[in-house]
Amino acid sequence: MDLRASQRRTLRTFLLAVALAEPLQQELAASQGISLGDLHAVRVLSRLGEAPVSRYGAELGLPRSTITNLVDRLERAGLVERVASPTDRRVTMVRLTETGLEATEARARLADSDVARRLFSLDESDQALLVELLERVLANRPEPEVAAQTDTSEDSDPAGSPELEPVR
Repeated sequence: MDLRASQRRTLRTFLLAVALAEPLQQELAASQGISLGDLHAVRVLSRLGEAPVSRYGAELGLPRSTITNLVDRLERAGLVERVASPTDRRVTMVRLTETGLEATEARARLADSDVARRLFSLDESDQALLVELLERVLANRPEPEVAAQTDTSEDSDPAGSPELEPVR
């Protein structure tokens, strides 16, 4: 695919901006003893709230066996917990613990970061424009597989179910 100069500039600038946040992301993950991918998974669960394990996996684009291992790892780190569904005993739900919630916020670290200083150096109208543009970019994400959202078992993997690349 040939990109126009403006498209190359957009991608290059966006990737450079994302790279600014990487040291902060690594620090936040390290403070919880988890990987960057696990930190992303914790943030996704924060957005979802309490959710069936299968829906959580679908949201992350992970096969069922991988989401089970991820939840095990996050549970050992004290960031999530499994609970039974109040409406269907076949369904296992997952939710953040208090420690998990704190890990997603980490406001003090964020506020004192180089990224925050750079963003807050923009005037308010530029900050508002940046937020609007980024929200539009984020709103264009693909929806998770519908079949994975309706599956009630945590570990089953029906034949023909597509395996998606794990989030890193």
